[in-house]
Amino acid sequence: MRVTKLLRQLLRLDRAVVIEGHELHDLDEPGARPRLVVRLRLASRHRLRCGRCGEVAARYDRGGGVRSWRHLDVGFATSELVAPAPRVSCPAHGVTVAALPFARHGSSFTRDFEDLVVYEAVRSSKQAVADRYAISWRAVAHACERVLAEALSRVDLLEGLVAISIDEVKAKKGQRYLTVVCNHLTGKAIWAVPGRSKESVGAFFEALGERAAKLEFVTCDGAEWIHSVVAERAPQATICLDAYHVVKWAGDALDLTRREEWNALRARGAASAAKELKGLRYLLLRAWEKLSPAQKATIHDLEKTNRRLLRAWQLKEELRELLRLPAIQAAQALDTWLNFASRSRLTHFVKLARTIRHYRQSLEAMIEWRLTNGIAESVNAAIGRIRSNARGFHDPQAFITMIMLDRSGLGPVLPWQREA
Repeated sequence: MRVTKLLRQLLRLDRAVVIEGHELHDLDEPGARPRLVVRLRLASRHRLRCGRCGEVAARYDRGGGVRSWRHLDVGFATSELVAPAPRVSCPAHGVTVAALPFARHGSSFTRDFEDLVVYEAVRSSKQAVADRYAISWRAVAHACERVLAEALSRVDLLEGLVAISIDEVKAKKGQRYLTVVCNHLTGKAIWAVPGRSKESVGAFFEALGERAAKLEFVTCDGAEWIHSVVAERAPQATICLDAYHVVKWAGDALDLTRREEWNALRARGAASAAKELKGLRYLLLRAWEKLSPAQKATIHDLEKTNRRLLRAWQLKEELRELLRLPAIQAAQALDTWLNFASRSRLTHFVKLARTIRHYRQSLEAMIEWRLTNGIAESVNAAIGRIRSNARGFHDPQAFITMIMLDRSGLGPVLPWQREA
């Protein structure tokens, strides 16, 4: 087998380039790796194109001479491709470097090397990949940006949206958040922007434009900065209130009631009863069907020891149960629950009843269509792992880049899995 054919197979070089020669530099320094340098040129039949837009363009000059690009490692050796980089005159972008078949515009790495680096960065961290390939983490960050920009130029994530979820996710300490939008049909993140405000949601609808009229369902929590913007920009869409947050509101009201009873017992000097009540926090918040027989007996004993707390627990459980009922039965049960909660003399449940009345239409829509914000919560959990792997992000845009590469399905495949 000829050496050029072997190099073409090992380095996966297509027929758009011609291999002119190669050199192997064996470095003598301790720990240094051998370096394989392969000299290339564009095939004479290869048509020059603009490196920015990809349109066919006329040659302008030879550019700055030869350049080198880091390529995939070969065994113990690193490899470099060396080739001339001519410039073309593009009608749209003026004089610019011609597109090369093995590298992205503006990169000192080959396409295959960048795809491998970004693939590993999404699954670990930029610093880990930088250490692995002896490059800087900034170079890894720039590679992530180039790969994402190229992927977004090929696909429109906002096309054909029917049902979406909108939620916030923590970006860093100090109440810094991102607003993330997911597509219910694909389960993927399609939009992310720094902040959690009306302006953040408004930016999404600005990008969506007239396609907002095609939205049918929007799931979210009870944040008014989401509800108000959706009602204004997509009035035809049905807003579904997330069931998880409704149950959480009930759990919070129950826990606040328990604290009030605990403080009341301490004020009366019943230290022993107060201590027992303090230990019931997680037992009361846990779902009834997940309790053991002994734990269920403890709940029943509240009938004798603290009827106010038992009534609060019953309201929490009844709200959980009615969310599982068919739409018509749930509406009737919700009427009964609201009347009972409003007259329960439990301050926090009276307040909860007012909140649920405010969001009742969205709550009933969730019960009817069974659309929750579960997809957003799943994406948020994955985003949390990205943040943990990176030990946090200083720049929210860098965080968004990694989110889109990982949770939007835009990340690259391994070079040897990509179609030639």
